[in-house]
Amino acid sequence: MPHRARTHPLQHPSLRPLVLMVIACQAALPQAAWATTKTHRKVVKIEAVKKRYEKMEMGEHNIPSDMSVLTKKQIRAQSSSQSIYSILKQTPSVNEYQQNVGPGTPVLTIRGVRMSQLAQTLDGIPMISLLSGGEGAYLNNNIGSVVSKGQIEGVQVYPGVAPPDQQGFATVGGTIAYHTLQPSVKPSTDLLTRIGSFNTTEYGIEANSGTLKSAGGLRLIMRLTHTHTAGYIENTPARYTDFLFSAVKPYDYGLSQLTGTLIYNRGTGYLISSAIPVAQLNKYGPFYNYPLSEASTHETNNFITAIVGDRTYINRHLLVGVKLFYKGRHSTGSAYANPQYINRSYPYQVNFNAPYFGFGPVGGPSNPNNGFSYNPAAVFGSYQAGEAADRTNQNSATIGLAPKVNLFLPYNDITIGGLFAHERGHGTQYFYGTLAMPEVNGYNSYTGAGWGGYGYRTVYSGYIQDKIGLFHKTLHIEPGVTVTEVHSRQYQPINLYAAPDQPYTLANSDRAILPYLGLSYDITRKVVAYASYGKGARFAPIADYVLGPSGSSTYAPGAETVNAYEAGMRYVGRRLYLNLDGFLQNMSKMFSFYINYTTGFAQYENTGKERMDGAEFSGKYLLTRHWAVSGNASYTRARYLNGFAAVDTPFEGQFGYVFPGDPLASVPNWLANLGLSYRKDRFQGDIIGQYTGSQVTTYNLPPTESNPQLQDATTPNPGHRLAGYFVLNVGASYRIPIHQGVLRSLKVALNVNNRPTRLESVEDLG
Repeated sequence: MPHRARTHPLQHPSLRPLVLMVIACQAALPQAAWATTKTHRKVVKIEAVKKRYEKMEMGEHNIPSDMSVLTKKQIRAQSSSQSIYSILKQTPSVNEYQQNVGPGTPVLTIRGVRMSQLAQTLDGIPMISLLSGGEGAYLNNNIGSVVSKGQIEGVQVYPGVAPPDQQGFATVGGTIAYHTLQPSVKPSTDLLTRIGSFNTTEYGIEANSGTLKSAGGLRLIMRLTHTHTAGYIENTPARYTDFLFSAVKPYDYGLSQLTGTLIYNRGTGYLISSAIPVAQLNKYGPFYNYPLSEASTHETNNFITAIVGDRTYINRHLLVGVKLFYKGRHSTGSAYANPQYINRSYPYQVNFNAPYFGFGPVGGPSNPNNGFSYNPAAVFGSYQAGEAADRTNQNSATIGLAPKVNLFLPYNDITIGGLFAHERGHGTQYFYGTLAMPEVNGYNSYTGAGWGGYGYRTVYSGYIQDKIGLFHKTLHIEPGVTVTEVHSRQYQPINLYAAPDQPYTLANSDRAILPYLGLSYDITRKVVAYASYGKGARFAPIADYVLGPSGSSTYAPGAETVNAYEAGMRYVGRRLYLNLDGFLQNMSKMFSFYINYTTGFAQYENTGKERMDGAEFSGKYLLTRHWAVSGNASYTRARYLNGFAAVDTPFEGQFGYVFPGDPLASVPNWLANLGLSYRKDRFQGDIIGQYTGSQVTTYNLPPTESNPQLQDATTPNPGHRLAGYFVLNVGASYRIPIHQGVLRSLKVALNVNNRPTRLESVEDLG
């Protein structure tokens, strides 16, 4: 049960308790300074520009595509068990599950498109890794997150392809736009503590300076929290530390502003990297996990983000802005399997990330590899014992510039912007018999499989879009185009397989032209019909730039793309909101990777085709001043259109082969939410029911397949589906006025998150 104590600064004992005024995805110019302009005429003109800018940033009722918004109140009402991804499940077509409390190994799809294929932005700058072209890849920064739930005050979810100014970098199926917590106008200090199930504890502080008149209206906020949990699943403890500092400084009579944000987040914990066999779940219970002495997978991830921005009011027709940003990541991952389970007689792979499972005998006189002098059998008595543990280190640094110009004309709102960024990454991998291992290059360093080298990617991207209002601004046309050029390079200091073991570099350049067209028509003042088309692209992960034992394809694959179509109708009234839309997304040139172990040749190709189509409905009705009911439902049919080697689960822990007509595994056809909320004075309460429909699982093809590419390959199993399930989440809070010394109020809240007890192995290990 969480308790929040609220205080105010000692030097201002007469201040009233802070009241949070929430505007979803707030991006307006500073509020307090608008009254300081010199003439009434200028105030009116500025207010007009301000309102037009707000509509562009937040999306008004005639936006030509589907978009969902989560407000600050909705986010703050969630329990500490939620993450920035789990809260998205309240929106249409979003399916999410995760292994742990908070940001613990989330798995997310939007209309069947997995998280690593989605764009994510933080205050308009890319939140994803430029090198990997996405976020949430298998064993890639899965514990912790760039920004935490407590550090955001709004989210916009754009399924399909968003307008160019909201699209972000690298997407073939959706954009998630997060907005960081901003300083408030009034000063306050919140002390936070939460206690929950599974030995979960969170504590922290959030302090707002309020508007500092002596500093020209400067506003500051600082938030620091620490969370630790034993985890839902046995033997998966985790700890998270999250820090945010943000500043807003208005100038030029409040017409312009400087902003600065610094975020440092750290997550460390254990996770399950492969499915637990059903037989063991039946024997030990649905939340069983191997003891850490038998098998473990662990990650420690550090994220640092710095954003400095300026938005300048030139005149009533022109706003100019720019953001400079830096992102740094450092990740250490380890995996271990007890050697007694690394044998053919044991029926399961306890942890297939132990080196022996993936690489077989490595090193020694009978298995020489360049730059790998470690002899597992000589040191630990056998290859199985000597290759029981693995450690990987990954570092990356990104710098970038994102300019933006808004031009307001009588019948046009034109936006011109861009992204210019560079990312450098470095990774190393080491094998040994225990987790307490040396990390010595040339001894136990394994520099194959994309590790041990340096990756570089430079992005040049520019876009222009217009919003044209015709026929008394009842017809809205939004054309736009994005042009992105990407230069990628991977350097490997040593080739494990070649003789001589010379270093090599693989590089290429790619360009994508991505058009967008949106139309909306105001049938009445409350009813809007809309349609849109957009093209998106995602560039190949830098790990694809590597040679196999006998070389690889000449160059890495080009971008995978999507052509997305959407049409719908929206009703926006004072008390009622309704939206119904249908969508079609054709994905082509999907990445395909296959190593022929007979020849040792690695193939990287753009051969895959997928299609997602379906319909979505959402609505909200204000029953009274205090009661509101809301809900949404969606149907998605996601399937492969051809056969190719593919990562065929959203978790990305399984790689295999898919056939034409196969449904995508772990993508429910039906999703639905129904919520009831109550707000009055100091009390608020929410009940949210969530339904997740049945979904296809996977299985392994037999090793007797005549085609080597199909032998033991994981593939969707349309004949076996996980049953649908329903969960119910309840939350309530009440703010108790105290007025004792510096303590003004105490907020007491209770959240109950129901978890499904029906668990089966989505991925059959064979």
